[in-house]
Parts: sequence; structure tokens; C-alpha cells
Amino acid sequence: MFSKRAHLALWLLIGLPFTTRASELTITATDQKSTAVADLVVWLDPLDAALPAPAPSGSLSATVEQKDEEFNPYVIAVRTGTHVVFPNRDEVQHHVYSLSRPAQFEIPLHGGNVHESVVFEQAGLVPIGCNIHDWMLSYIMVVDTPWFGTTAAEGTASITGIPPGRYRLTAWHPRMRTNVEQEVTITAEDPAPVALELRLRPDRRIRRAPGAGGKGY
Repeated sequence: MFSKRAHLALWLLIGLPFTTRASELTITATDQKSTAVADLVVWLDPLDAALPAPAPSGSLSATVEQKDEEFNPYVIAVRTGTHVVFPNRDEVQHHVYSLSRPAQFEIPLHGGNVHESVVFEQAGLVPIGCNIHDWMLSYIMVVDTPWFGTTAAEGTASITGIPPGRYRLTAWHPRMRTNVEQEVTITAEDPAPVALELRLRPDRRIRRAPGAGGKGY
């Protein structure tokens, strides 16, 4: 049997590339009532290695649209340096803003078919609101790592392309009091799914009735 060092030397000798298989981690999330949790942001920070070099500022992109006088998606995760576009799909005007420490900005009153954008350079939580429609709310979680995801309606998220090693898994949700963290180890084989049981606060969001027209400006 060859040792790992001997295998590496053999690959180098015959001139073939030596690669390490990247793995996929699946996270499932339920609340205290055993109900699937959507909009949970999860990310991995390496414990034994440095983070990969960041992508050039503005080279990554994401979208948070204004449609039916709501933000869509409600929760989104992006990596630092991501260019986020805020298209207005409504016929009424919106005034998008955030007062968060990672990204303070505003997009003044703008009507339909207007596409404004912001580059998020600093990691952290960025709540987004509309000065005209108080019920409109969205959250952008900006992370330094390339390994992140957001749970879908069935409460699952998959993080792909993870090199072997030890990682800190962090989970955040708008209805959690504090982040949940745990250590996970990634090997050359896909690890077993991580099941998170979360305690969520009641959902206090203001929701518009279907078909109710908001005040237009």
C-alpha cells in the first residue's frame, strides 16, 4: 500500500494533476413544532485553513426585486463583494434603504422598470426596508466564505464544493434570538446531513391581504 505522500509523488512523477475531492453538505432545519424552517441562512468558516481569496468586487451578482409591494426574496445570503440589484417590478414608487452597520444606503423614490444596485463589501446582517411601505422587509446576510446556503420551503439547504477539513457551521434566521453554531468535519466522502432543531420566536411580520392595494406614490 502506498502512503498519501507516495501517491502524491507518483502523481507528480507522471505529470497528472493531483486533486482533492470537494464534498457536499446537506442541512435540514425544523422548529420546536417539528415544522420545516425556510429562510434559514447557513454558512461554513474553515477552522484549520484560511478562507479562499475573495472574488473581485462586483463580480458576483444577486437580485432582490420589489414586486406586489413586497421584497422578493425575503431572505438572501451573498458573499462579500456581491453586486445586488433592486429592480422595481411595481407600478408604484418605492424608497429602498438600510441603516445597518455593514451597509448604510438608500435608493430614493423610483418607479417601475428602474434597476438600482448596491455592492456589499462588508460581512454582516443588512435589513432592507421601504420608506413608503412599512410592511416591506428583507434581509441580506453578507458572509466572507464561499460556502453558504439558504433553506427552501421544505427546510433543506445544500452547500457544495467543500474541501476536506474542520469547519464552524453557523445558522441564522430572522426569528432566532442568537445564531446557532456547531463544528462539522468534512472528509473526502459526502458527510451525513446535519439536522438542526431550532427554537423560533413568533412571526410578527405585517402582511398585506391578497389583492389589497397599497398607497401609490
